[in-house]
Amino acid sequence: MSHRRKEEERKPRPWALDREGGADSFGDWLRRQRDLREISLREISDSTKINLRYLEALEANRFSVLPAQVFARGFLREYARYVGLDPDEVINYYTAAQQEQEPEGESPSPRPRRLHASTQWLYGLVLTGAVVGLFGVVAAISYWAERRPSREDPPPMAAPVFAPAPPRPATTASEAPLEVTLDFTENCWVEAVLDGNERISELRVQGESLRLTAVESVSLTLGNAAGVRIEVNGKPFEIAGGHETVRDLEITLESVRAEEAVEDDAGGAGL
Repeated sequence: MSHRRKEEERKPRPWALDREGGADSFGDWLRRQRDLREISLREISDSTKINLRYLEALEANRFSVLPAQVFARGFLREYARYVGLDPDEVINYYTAAQQEQEPEGESPSPRPRRLHASTQWLYGLVLTGAVVGLFGVVAAISYWAERRPSREDPPPMAAPVFAPAPPRPATTASEAPLEVTLDFTENCWVEAVLDGNERISELRVQGESLRLTAVESVSLTLGNAAGVRIEVNGKPFEIAGGHETVRDLEITLESVRAEEAVEDDAGGAGL
């Protein structure tokens, strides 16, 4: 164990120094930091598009509820940025909290055997090749994110890259005349363009929901349309054709109001 790691272990945890504030754990400390800034979990969820139950799990120290580590760390970084904390420091505290939850008495890992010089050379060559391959995969994912693939296959289920949510127009969600809600019954890659300028591109997992608000239009691209239920202004919206992959599906306020007018006329005629 390095000298720096020993110093990190001896460093007191922030929740151990905040007993008077009711912070007995990492989750309590996280919640207290948010409460001090008068920020609600719903506000963080709406802004970062992170499922509310994952945010609640973080503040309740229920780390087993969270998906893979890359997702959990991404959630924490977005949480920290929104609340105004240092993301790297929060990740370090999260790692320490996970270690505290590990069962005591666990035997240490056996010390690896020293490799022969020729074996070390071969191992280094393989490791170098793996690193080069990893960079190639990252470059391919970045290229795909900038230019959508032309073939009809659903995009690969790659881990989403979390970034701060872009600024929204002045219109609030409750005032926006066009609201599109997506409920995911299966994993699905979704890309949405709101009013022609704001773009959302991310992977959503089964059980999550995504609420999109716009003034004039919402354009959707779905990698697995069969695993998505859509509602527009509270009414079910059916996708014609039954395709698994749907690209550039346009939902406009004008078409929604025209359909509502037709329904109102039909209802009046029935009376």
